[in-house]
Formats: sequence, structure tokens, C-alpha cells
Amino acid sequence: MRKIVVSIQNGLLGEALTNLLQASGEFEPYRAVVDKSKRAVSACVACHADIVLMEVTHTAHANLEGRLLEGEQIRQLVPGCKIVLLCDENVSPDIAREVVAAKRSGRIDAFYYSSVTGKYLVAALYAL
Repeated sequence: MRKIVVSIQNGLLGEALTNLLQASGEFEPYRAVVDKSKRAVSACVACHADIVLMEVTHTAHANLEGRLLEGEQIRQLVPGCKIVLLCDENVSPDIAREVVAAKRSGRIDAFYYSSVTGKYLVAALYAL
């Protein structure tokens, strides 16, 4: 079973994704609160995460640059942990373009748009 840290600002979405991942039987999910204390980093270290799934938005604590910095810290502290970003390409096409650029430059391992189905997201994360 793979350990995954879920750092999603929207509580309802975060809870739904955590439940979906757990129900798949393939993941042991851990929730990390989105705030200025970079809890995704500490959660990844604490559970020796295989994957971290972080939402990117325009808000101060979930913006792209902050998430990329968290990803760099996680890579240093938890080698082998896959850095995955989730963004809404319809609401924030500018963020979506920047996330694609982060993938192309190797700063993240994968990204997904929030418009995908839960089943697809679980399968794609499992395939990482």
C-alpha cells in the first residue's frame, strides 16, 4: 500500500479525495492542512510518503511558487516521493499553463486537472 499526502485547500474536496483513495485499497492517505506552516512537507516526512498531491490555487498558501518550494523541500527530505499537483484548468487557465511548464522543466512528477473523474485520478496516481 502506497502512502499519499493529500494537501487540498477545499475541505470538502480534500475529504472526498482522501476517502476515494482509501476506498481504492491501494493507498494509505494522510491529510495535510493548507497553511503557512508547510504542513505537506512535515506530513511527508512523518509518514515517509510515496506521493504528495497538492492543490494549486491563487490563494497565498496554495499558490504555484509556494507549492514548488514545498516540492523541493519534500524531494530533499523524502527522496523518491512523487510530487503531483492538482489544478482547475477551467477556473484558472493561467495556473494550468504554469503547472504544465513546471512538469516540462522537471520540477514536478505529474499534474492533473480537477475536471478528471475520481476513478481516473486514482488510476493515474496508482500508475506513478
